[in-house]
Amino acid sequence: MSIREWIKENISDYSKRIKTEEDVKVHIILPYLKSLGYQIENMRFENSMSVQAGTKSVTVISDIEIVENNNIEIVIDAKAPNISLNEKEILQSISYAKLVSTPPALYAVVTNGFDVITTNIYTGKQTSEIPSRSELTRDVSRSRKRELSDIEIREVQSLMLTLNKPEELYAIIKESKDIIEKRGLIRSDQSFKEMTKILLVKMNEERRAKNGDTNRFQIDILKRLAKADDTTPYEVFLNLFSQAKQSYPIYTNPNEGINISDEKCLLSVVEKLEPWSFLGTGDDIKGAVYEIFLKSTLRGDFDQYFTPREIVDFVVKFANPNIGDKILDPACGSGGFLIQSFLYVTQKIINSPLSEVQRRIIFEELIDKCLWGGEADEDLHVLAKINLIMHGDGYNNIYQGDSLRNEKILDNHFDLVLTNPPFTIPYAFDDVLNQFELGIGRESQELDVLFVEKCVRSLKEDGELYIVLPEGLLNLPSYQYFREWIMSKCYITLSIGLPEGAFIPFGKSVSKTAILGLRKRNLSNDNKPEYVFLGTVSAVGYEVGKSTYKPIEYNDLLEFTFSQSSGVFQDIRTTKSGGEYVWLKQENVTSYRIDSQYLINSVDIKAIHTKFSNLQRLDKVCSIENNSIKPLAEQEYYYLEIPDVSPDTGTISNIRKLKGDEIGDSFNLAKGGDIAYTRINPRLNRVFIIPDEIEEVLISKEAYVLSLHNESMIISNYVLAAILQSELVKSQLIRIATGSSSSRARIQQDAFLNSVFIPIPDLATQRKIHRNMSKAYNDYWEASQKFLKNYTECQKALLTDIDINNIRKA
Repeated sequence: MSIREWIKENISDYSKRIKTEEDVKVHIILPYLKSLGYQIENMRFENSMSVQAGTKSVTVISDIEIVENNNIEIVIDAKAPNISLNEKEILQSISYAKLVSTPPALYAVVTNGFDVITTNIYTGKQTSEIPSRSELTRDVSRSRKRELSDIEIREVQSLMLTLNKPEELYAIIKESKDIIEKRGLIRSDQSFKEMTKILLVKMNEERRAKNGDTNRFQIDILKRLAKADDTTPYEVFLNLFSQAKQSYPIYTNPNEGINISDEKCLLSVVEKLEPWSFLGTGDDIKGAVYEIFLKSTLRGDFDQYFTPREIVDFVVKFANPNIGDKILDPACGSGGFLIQSFLYVTQKIINSPLSEVQRRIIFEELIDKCLWGGEADEDLHVLAKINLIMHGDGYNNIYQGDSLRNEKILDNHFDLVLTNPPFTIPYAFDDVLNQFELGIGRESQELDVLFVEKCVRSLKEDGELYIVLPEGLLNLPSYQYFREWIMSKCYITLSIGLPEGAFIPFGKSVSKTAILGLRKRNLSNDNKPEYVFLGTVSAVGYEVGKSTYKPIEYNDLLEFTFSQSSGVFQDIRTTKSGGEYVWLKQENVTSYRIDSQYLINSVDIKAIHTKFSNLQRLDKVCSIENNSIKPLAEQEYYYLEIPDVSPDTGTISNIRKLKGDEIGDSFNLAKGGDIAYTRINPRLNRVFIIPDEIEEVLISKEAYVLSLHNESMIISNYVLAAILQSELVKSQLIRIATGSSSSRARIQQDAFLNSVFIPIPDLATQRKIHRNMSKAYNDYWEASQKFLKNYTECQKALLTDIDINNIRKA
């Protein structure tokens, strides 16, 4: 029985019970191991190991070790359920198994309590199962163990140091940057290029060591080779760079050389990087290099941003790339989507029942033919290639330049496109625009819009696109034409709303973003997915809105992945952090809006209809009656600003009286007893009624003045106000808002009237609400006015220059 099958049989409330690494160990791994035949007396827990790499050292602890015949045969590394199992996690478990004993353990296992990856240390074969005790006994008897060589031990020690001290690695790379710029006299905008050349040599040498040759990225060996050849360590390193370029021809210019001319500078960097391992630890290296060398300089014309791993992981898992798929990212940046796709497909190859020879052939095809990328920025293009090399290759088809004009990105060629293109940047080259349906005849078009068309065109029939976009493209009226074009070419497979500020730690982007999934229609239009997966993310696995990346416990995307894989459900579900997700039938999606909040709201409305016998769409109850007025400069007006209205309750304690030249140009006119709804930032839920004694008042055009229909079943504005303030209606209003952030979110007039449904209470209930609400509002207003009158009189007695007409709130 697999661990997933065991969980389904034994843990009914997985997402509630399993939250931490300790939960995984206690509630899943240990009972599951017992079901496989292992006894607690055959296990060791939290065994510490001291690891030395050069002058650096680190102590690591294995979670669980299984002992057979006095030998450690399995080392299990437990992860929290919110941790995805990627190459870093796999390498960590393998390193534990290699260092725990001599000879090493037979198996390394890493699990987050749902996924499992088991690696045979001697053959490299990986599976998604933990062997039972009987299988382990059989495998031990058949295995041919051996001790690790000194070269292998050194590389494992370096790897363990890198995996367990990322903060020290960050400091080392920062020191290296300073040395290159200050000692090597390399400009700050050029130091990245020199660093990547040094990294390329290091990775080539680590690859040699992996194949049993000496790693020459060591000061002592450079000096020894220099002495043997009667030359300098600097010249030896230049030769190593030439060899690395032959192994990895990543540069456009084959004569690319090292521009650091100071030997001490170069050797100082080599010495600092020497103890660390870069192969297979690409996320840490990539993050450090990006943060230190590139983050401050890459806010250029193409608006480059780093896509966080949490989002990349979710997209790749949902897209589920298959063996043999041709995968494209036309705005690949540092290569995140391509790297995760490479690792995901590699794992499928490893888990396949194919022979080793067949696997090798398919793996070579993955490297040579299946991964394609385009990137406008030269530095990021090089970093993408470096990152792919760190993770195992696949850099051959990464091209630098404008992907919209790249002839190597063929139409109808790719099975899968995963990308995060530049947002909202005008693109104005006539010759290119006229090649696009969404650009022809325009003076300019936004890059993200053109990228969507480029991606769709590049897909084969039935191919799928998963793309990060500004949410406005999915819901603003001005992009209706764009959504109509999408719906004419594709079906929707996925719509996920990301929290505002999700990209601020990775480039300061404040755009409210979404993930959109599309399937390209085939000629017969018979490839329509029956359901669309929808989600609004509250927590994404790290703090949003902050300038630096800081992981947190909750990640709604992981919960989406877990639930989505278990099949279709049509009830709206809520994550631990307040996110929502559900499946929606494809036939219910139209080009009007395709953002997740709106579509989830349409599901919720259906559920609301089952709870209330009398539910009415808002346009059947009231209309918007805005009367615009331009104030005269010298005339006095009552003037109510939006912040003068209390959130949620809608209470008003004072209304100022000011001259027209003090308040602005254009407003809506309201009268005493009128009800208004503030369309901006619906989370604050400002619904208010103008006090009866105020004959006329100017209010912001961010407020809709509402008028009940004569035939309305609502008896008064006070009843309507209470209904609009209810949680049932507020949640709908929040979902249908559009905008780049919650503070800028607005509800469009047509959505307000046509997409919101309100319950109609019976007459007796309405009369009670009217009686209570009208008394409460009037009592509050009168008490506030009385307080302000007495307050101002007291202050005037103390010679304070004060006027009740200038006070905003009591």
